[in-house]
Amino acid sequence: MPLALITGGGSAIGEGIARCLVACGFTVAVTDIDLERARQSAAAAGGPPRALALGLDATDRKQIDSMVAQLAAAHGAIDALVNVAGGMRGLGIAKSDFVDMTPALWTRLLDVNLSSVLHCTHAVLPPMIAARRGAIVSIAASRGLRGGPQASIYSAAKAAIIVFSQSLAQEVGRFGIRVNTVAPGNAQAHWKPPAAGQAASRSPLGRETSGEDVGKAVAFLLSEDATHITGACLDVSGGTALH
Repeated sequence: MPLALITGGGSAIGEGIARCLVACGFTVAVTDIDLERARQSAAAAGGPPRALALGLDATDRKQIDSMVAQLAAAHGAIDALVNVAGGMRGLGIAKSDFVDMTPALWTRLLDVNLSSVLHCTHAVLPPMIAARRGAIVSIAASRGLRGGPQASIYSAAKAAIIVFSQSLAQEVGRFGIRVNTVAPGNAQAHWKPPAAGQAASRSPLGRETSGEDVGKAVAFLLSEDATHITGACLDVSGGTALH
């Protein structure tokens, strides 16, 4: 049974991804810096042995390397990596003009949204290359397709994920490894009041993006139906990004 490592799995999107991947036959390691959130997502996905909850700071390279080694020893291989860790207001950082931001704030945003992707991807690539197989999906955002006011650093980080993934896809394709991104928009989040996104949705479809919407897209990109898709960015914004 293939194993998928999910970072930021305690989020609403992380939970949706975990549920969809388990339904598609994966075992998932749901990791999050908030272990209780990871446990809630893993339980929603069915719990052990198919959904495991583990604490992980996806910006801490020592923790990441230890986690990858632990999972490889227990399961033989990490078949898929899903980089979900990220956010802005979920980190307690309010929307603001760039001129009003401090270097400490933008470093925090870049660490969680971009460096986490680089570290986790770098950690899983050597065993994937050795096995000559694997798939990586990173969660970007509609703001990475089209920048928005008062979210300049977040937008920059998400745009960087998309271009990094396009570049990496060209480097590792010869090893049978595919690299793609998903760009949600106006998505569900634990920090949002219930139904707030529904009322404020700008989608032509009339609702916010659910965790399950993103989960289905990720499951497709990791599936045998997507074996000739790499370097792609799948817009799952309900038409708000129009990419």
